[in-house]
Amino acid sequence: MKFSYLAAAAILAGGTMGYFWPAEAQSYIPMDNPIQIDGVETVCTGIGDEAQHDPRWLAYPIRIEFSNGGAQYLSGAHVVLSAAGGKTLSALDCAGSWVLFKLPGGNYKVAVTLLNQQGGGERTASFSPPIKGQKRVVLDFRIKPNQ
Repeated sequence: MKFSYLAAAAILAGGTMGYFWPAEAQSYIPMDNPIQIDGVETVCTGIGDEAQHDPRWLAYPIRIEFSNGGAQYLSGAHVVLSAAGGKTLSALDCAGSWVLFKLPGGNYKVAVTLLNQQGGGERTASFSPPIKGQKRVVLDFRIKPNQ
C-alpha cells in the first residue's frame, strides 16, 4: 500500500508542480502554459485572438495545426512527436487547435489523432524546423471518400 501512495504522490508532483513529463507517458498538457517533455519545450494553445497574437508563441519554430480543410480549426488531439529515426520524443493530449514545439535542427515526424471527433483517423507529417521564423504544419482532417 505504501508504494501505491508514494507512486501516486510522485506522479502528481511531477505532473502538476514540475511541468515535466517523460515522453513515454501520455500527457494532457495545460492550455497556454509552456512545459518541458523530455527536454522539448511544448505549448498547447487555442485560436482565440489573444492566443493567436501572443508574442511568446513566435519563439517556437514549429506550429502544428489541426484543420478540417474548410478553413476551420479543430480542437482536441493526441499528438506524438518522433525523431526521424522513430524514437518518440513527446506524446501528449492537447485540448486546443495548435501545438507549438521548440526543437533543434533535424528531421521530425508528428502523428495526430483527434480525440473528440469521429472519422478523422490519424494524420502524419514530416518536417524540419526552420533556421529562423516559424513553420506551420497543417494536418487536414477532412473525411476522405474512402473512409
